[in-house]
Amino acid sequence: MKRRSSKPDRICAIVPVNVLRESKARLVKHLDASNRSRLSAAMLMDVLHTLLSVERISRVTVVSADHGVRRVIRPTRAHFLWEGRRKGLNKGVRLALRDAKRRQFSAALIVPSDLPLVTPREILRFLRVADDYSVAVAPSKDGGGTNALFLRPPGVISPAFGKNSFGKHLSIANRKGLSVKVVKSAGIALDIDEPEDLVSLNGLFLKNQTGRFLSNINRTLFVNWQPNQSLIGRHLRRRI
Repeated sequence: MKRRSSKPDRICAIVPVNVLRESKARLVKHLDASNRSRLSAAMLMDVLHTLLSVERISRVTVVSADHGVRRVIRPTRAHFLWEGRRKGLNKGVRLALRDAKRRQFSAALIVPSDLPLVTPREILRFLRVADDYSVAVAPSKDGGGTNALFLRPPGVISPAFGKNSFGKHLSIANRKGLSVKVVKSAGIALDIDEPEDLVSLNGLFLKNQTGRFLSNINRTLFVNWQPNQSLIGRHLRRRI
């Protein structure tokens, strides 16, 4: 059943970020720790630029155990929330949800930091679709993960990010009898995890920070990988 919204939500966007030098472990054979850290920081800044451009979002909170993330986001209007000693993704998100609730936000939008193609228009569309629901979920490109999670109020369900989180979030919401909506969006679905994802991005000649990073790294990274074999390539063709 849909939830009838009576007034506009005060939305807090939450972006959880791993320790930068330990991020993107699947790329370890192709990028050293320094370049993985730079890539993660570039994608984070692109996500923040998008979220901060959406007028419906009143606050953007970046939660991390890495104090280096605070320095990365300092030029932006995003707020840093230190999770303390590293607790893991879901505990960090729960901390940020409690913070949003304490600040009297009526809803929270949780978005990963590795979505360099997501646009303000896609986030706004997601929020418009989510308006009449307590929970809205956007799947990752493989259909198993969660790349956007809308919760009204913050913490209405406990986050279950990780393997098969998309199905877990739907199941938790349904068990609680909450109104829930699946929102599919190509840009939100395109998270970056595999070498093929980087090759596909490199072929797009992006003008954002992720694109600038890709234009400066060693081109030998792209020699043995074919973008047309990656999931991201198929999703990109759907956007054309």
